[in-house]
Amino acid sequence: MEEAAATAVEEEEEVDEQLQDEDGAVLDEAEEEEEEQQGGFLEAVSGGGAAEAEAAGTTTTTTTKLYFGNLPYNCDSAQLAGIVQDYATPEMVEVLYDRVTGRSRGFAFVTMSTIEDCEQVIKNLDGSLYSGRTMRVNFADKPKPKLPLYPETEHKLFVGNLSWTVTSEMLTEVFQQCGDVVGARVLYDGETGRSRGYGFVCYSTKEEMDEALSTLTGTELEGREIRVNLALGKK
Repeated sequence: MEEAAATAVEEEEEVDEQLQDEDGAVLDEAEEEEEEQQGGFLEAVSGGGAAEAEAAGTTTTTTTKLYFGNLPYNCDSAQLAGIVQDYATPEMVEVLYDRVTGRSRGFAFVTMSTIEDCEQVIKNLDGSLYSGRTMRVNFADKPKPKLPLYPETEHKLFVGNLSWTVTSEMLTEVFQQCGDVVGARVLYDGETGRSRGYGFVCYSTKEEMDEALSTLTGTELEGREIRVNLALGKK
């Protein structure tokens, strides 16, 4: 009897170690994917006169070309034109695609007629939600510093085993019960546009983060028991 119990304990420990290894691998991948998506803006506008304008200290906008970032991967030029059309008439809309796979890269350039039209579009669309994603809109010749796609703090959690139907808004609602959620985001596959099954949540305080860490692991969300870990970042 004692031997059977000891064997059961050993098996349980092996399973726990396996799960920890899997969670660690997924967390590393998630951190890398998040950094890649957040860096898309600078990559997109790194060519042309952007660097020259920065070096010269120029702050005056002379272009009527806009950058749209963090677009859903199923958004094409016609759909984006329809969104922009609500605020001003675009002259040209170009969603960029990967040369090898032919899939959208998640960003686009839109040329407007006037600076005033550009400012109207930025005012209404920058930071707005489209198909569950927060769009970034800015003048193409004025790259901003690399900023997170959602507010971040040091009190950050990784949330795994999410159902494919879970959105950032649903994640916020669940974690809001433990405190003030500063930002929450589900990550999506760069090629298919589908959820990767994990995300990140940031709290205002360590106490709120600890509360969520201790109480929300195993909570059922959209038919799946979520796993919650500290998002410590890559070493």
